[in-house]
Amino acid sequence: MTDRVDKLRQLAKELEAELTAIDTADPASRAALTETLSDLRTALGKLDSEPLAPDSLIARFRTAEESFQVSHPTVSGLVVRMIDALGQLGI
Repeated sequence: MTDRVDKLRQLAKELEAELTAIDTADPASRAALTETLSDLRTALGKLDSEPLAPDSLIARFRTAEESFQVSHPTVSGLVVRMIDALGQLGI
């Protein structure tokens, strides 16, 4: 499971870097995705003491993927990878 958690952390870093690099994203969509990433990082930091609450995170990532799908396919692809990685954790 550690490898999968590390993969999630790496994907989060990639996604944050990509969000920083684009300047044409809708501010509300960017803020929602940034907040979801922050919540994921918080949840990953507490894995030893609390279970990951993935349902809301996955739903929020799916919404973000839809928002970025046409305008920023790289961000959308990273979000899809994030959803897949959460699924690999058995979520």
